[in-house]
Amino acid sequence: MSATAPDLISFIHSTPTPFHLVTEAEGLLTKSGFSRLDEKDLWAANKLVVPGGKYFYHRNLSTIVAFTVGDQYKPGGEFKIVGAHTDSPVLKVKPVSAKTAGGYVQVGVECYGGGLWHTWFDRDLTLAGCVVVE
Repeated sequence: MSATAPDLISFIHSTPTPFHLVTEAEGLLTKSGFSRLDEKDLWAANKLVVPGGKYFYHRNLSTIVAFTVGDQYKPGGEFKIVGAHTDSPVLKVKPVSAKTAGGYVQVGVECYGGGLWHTWFDRDLTLAGCVVVE
């Protein structure tokens, strides 16, 4: 899979939240020959993970894990893990967020993560994410 700067920019623009990122990454991984696993399955007992395989799973569409198994891997052998996160920085809507001031309805937010907030002053803010209905 050959990636270019415009591909990266397109990917970034299409993933404003971790939920969007997981969906986009799942599509890219599937196109690249990765197989989706269910986190609750017994991978070893059911021989779902084999040497030479490429796999991924996600949890609640907010976290994705992808890995490959070397062709010469033997159970008990060493392995390496590389990780990253996709949830910071962000402004999160507060649980009780309805406010009014000066005749305007407002939404209360809080900072999450260590953002360089002064770089956000000239950007349009949008609302994106996942709604949970009980």
